[in-house]
Amino acid sequence: MSQYPPLTEKEFELVEAYNTILNGPFEDKYEDKWEDEPFDIALKEFQARVQEIGFSNPFEFLARYNIDSYETMRAQFKKGPALCFRPGWKSPLIGESINIEAVLSKCHYVSGPLLDTRCRVVVIDFWAKWCDPCVQAGPGLSDLADEFKDRIAIIGIHNDNIFSSTNEYNIEELNDFLEENQDGFRYTIYIDNEEGFARDNVYNPGGYRGIPCILLVVDGVVKYVGSPQESFRPTLMQELETIEAGRAREE
Repeated sequence: MSQYPPLTEKEFELVEAYNTILNGPFEDKYEDKWEDEPFDIALKEFQARVQEIGFSNPFEFLARYNIDSYETMRAQFKKGPALCFRPGWKSPLIGESINIEAVLSKCHYVSGPLLDTRCRVVVIDFWAKWCDPCVQAGPGLSDLADEFKDRIAIIGIHNDNIFSSTNEYNIEELNDFLEENQDGFRYTIYIDNEEGFARDNVYNPGGYRGIPCILLVVDGVVKYVGSPQESFRPTLMQELETIEAGRAREE
């Protein structure tokens, strides 16, 4: 479920033009790598393509991506992505301790198995039902929960207002969503509380400014913060292997 309707054919063409002409060539040309002249040339090409597609004002659509003018577009590319999306970024939470039970005690349980406190490996998934990548990540996390049953616990913490300071929430709406998407969310789901406790005390300090946002916690210590599509699984496998090696030595 997205907060916007599906893209029309014209909107899809506009996004494709933006990605091909601007985003692809300039996404890594920020700060000291920035040059105005190549961008000006590409911008003229993009403007011509916008007219071909039939948009009189593309910013009526692009506003959903916080782009309201060509100058805003230039400024965003020149500034570059947030630090958490740049190569080599490391969350300030890595190596820090987190009391998962205390966090969950502030949230509202919605569905799935309760946390087994004996579980040494816990995966926390911050997500929102309007976020398409979050919904797309659900089946993969569900499969992971099935694959490593009894070895890891996966807990989704839902917050529709993850990027704001408010936290209006509706458990009934979330229940309806989960009922419609049972196969995609077979792991434990909580919803953040009225004050956004999990958001303010775990998600925000982690420094990752996107969702879905995964935290891998092993023996109460944070080992990974970021996207489930990046180095999450290799990190998880390494931690599981370390645990198994430790058990073998004990035997």
